[in-house]
Amino acid sequence: MSNVKSTERELSREKTEAILRGAMQEFMEHGYAGARIDKIVAAAGVSKATVYRRFADKETLFSALIQRMAEKVNFFEQQDFPSSQEEPVVFLKRHATKMLNCAAENPQDIALFRIVIAESGRFPELGRVFLQNVEKPNLDFITQYFATHPKLQIADPEVAARMFIATLLHIVTTRDLLDGGDIMPIDCDRLIDGLLSLIIHSSQSVRL
Repeated sequence: MSNVKSTERELSREKTEAILRGAMQEFMEHGYAGARIDKIVAAAGVSKATVYRRFADKETLFSALIQRMAEKVNFFEQQDFPSSQEEPVVFLKRHATKMLNCAAENPQDIALFRIVIAESGRFPELGRVFLQNVEKPNLDFITQYFATHPKLQIADPEVAARMFIATLLHIVTTRDLLDGGDIMPIDCDRLIDGLLSLIIHSSQSVRL
């Protein structure tokens, strides 16, 4: 009996994966407004009933893809908070580099980001899903890190965290989203080092 249930779960995962692949293909080709469930069903090779058993509508499907993106870029859970023994500049640079590399190495996630930007005027819930699942967890984590690390005494941790995240998003936007890395070139290490120098210097000034 357990083998049967295991096989059923595996088939269920395979069908879900097929549906999400079909949805990604359809959203990338036609955007959110132009995407059709019938075409997602055809691309996935499953029945329409199978799709609707797992995803109530097109918005739920898109949200699932955003949540999958979030799994890649939200690197740390609160229970995995980094050791206070590690120098902040080391941890923060590693975190920033991972985020930028992840964006560069996952063009489908950039395509989803483009759809969110393009369609959020007509479908504001798309933007809210992105913020809730992708940007806010990273912002909350970095804010807590700035607020609690014993070697940092930043006057306003949330503002510093927003500066940190906004700088990374600026690179992703100009380099990946707008394909403008040659127009506004910047060495990522240089930008991250400069940003961290400002944040750490601010912390040291507060202590003084």
